[in-house]
Amino acid sequence: MKIKNNVLILLSIIAVSSIFLPAYADPSVITAVSNKDVYQQGDKVIISGSVPQIVDGNPVTIIIRNPMGNVYDVGQVGLLNNLFVHDFVISDNSIGGDYTVNVKYDAQAVQFHFTVISSTLTVIPIIDSEIKIRTNGTNPISYGDVAVLPTDNKITVVMDTTNVKTGTVDQQYQIPKKIVDTPGGEIVLMTNGNRILCAQSETDTIRILDCPIPAGSKELELSGTFVIPEFGPLVGLAISISIMIVVVLSRTYKISF
Repeated sequence: MKIKNNVLILLSIIAVSSIFLPAYADPSVITAVSNKDVYQQGDKVIISGSVPQIVDGNPVTIIIRNPMGNVYDVGQVGLLNNLFVHDFVISDNSIGGDYTVNVKYDAQAVQFHFTVISSTLTVIPIIDSEIKIRTNGTNPISYGDVAVLPTDNKITVVMDTTNVKTGTVDQQYQIPKKIVDTPGGEIVLMTNGNRILCAQSETDTIRILDCPIPAGSKELELSGTFVIPEFGPLVGLAISISIMIVVVLSRTYKISF
């Protein structure tokens, strides 16, 4: 009877311990995740993880395959305190479907998946560059005239949302940094004078803004700490050369003004 009671007490302790003691991830295996499960063309993918032990300074190998099984992206990533990060942008011509990520380090490997959904692309030309706009399904917003305002550090775009049937429509703006940017900060996006809170990410050359645009919006405004000059770079160069020629000629022929 005493032995039976002791067994019951031991089982009770084990049961209570399994409830209250925290469970920890196994530190002896490689881990890897993406920052989102679902992406659209133009989104930035961030893959991060850790390895159990650094081996001879070897890099982590990351291979991404598209739904057809073809290699889509490859990364050789160095480690910082057993941690690694790899990022890339889903290109405009990427096919929709499930993508497979294989991460390998030394003798260990891990695999996971993410999904890419197709979207509609709209392009807004701005001087010698362009802003790309993506939305899922048919794009109900039409974009019109563009005004570049260097003195105010902003760009305005006329927009027509009369076909928007819901309260808002999600738009992704891919904005080259040479058009408008705020180094170390965020681009301010406004419609009809009201600021819209957007999820923002960036690469070396572009800003990516995911924004809910309200129905009834008539003007889009992008503000930063600087914008592309109203005169393109070639025009500016031509003006500079012209000024230099005038100065040289005036000195050569002693022209007075």
